Amino acid sequence: MNVLVTGGAGYIGSHTSVELLNAGHNVICIDNFMNSKYEAVKRVEESTGKKVKFYEGDIRDREILDKIFTENKIDAVINFAGLKAVGESCAKPLEYYENNIEGLLILAFAMRDHNVKNLVFSSSATVYGKPKSVPIKEDFPLSTSNPYGSTKLFIEYILKDLCKADPEFNVVILR
Repeated sequence: MNVLVTGGAGYIGSHTSVELLNAGHNVICIDNFMNSKYEAVKRVEESTGKKVKFYEGDIRDREILDKIFTENKIDAVINFAGLKAVGESCAKPLEYYENNIEGLLILAFAMRDHNVKNLVFSSSATVYGKPKSVPIKEDFPLSTSNPYGSTKLFIEYILKDLCKADPEFNVVILR
């Protein structure tokens, strides 16, 4: 498979890329280096002995996404792109809503337009707010206590609505 990993130079994105490459898949990455460095991509290549096709850019940039989907036969997308600090989200809520939700929407439009219907979305346990007990169970009520968690929960709702409207979309939500 050809897998697009957004946020591919981040910690989770780079480790996922290693696993994908070791499993025999091709990895295409996009990252804007807001919270990462290109060295992570180089380390992925060094540790696997395989090449990562890399694009520097932001998933909110429709032109670069169109370029990626046009130049590569993408089979699936794993979305790790997004701002991720709870405390910072409280100080900069608008930036979090813009980056995380707008980024997912533009990515989903590009996927739909290029007929790529397989998506893994990296959500967060913050969608459970302040859980009544730990460990958290998946059937616990959903609520949030900060803008970061709210962006993740809103995106989950968006993806569920997308799958209802277009049953060909296959979405997995990681928490």
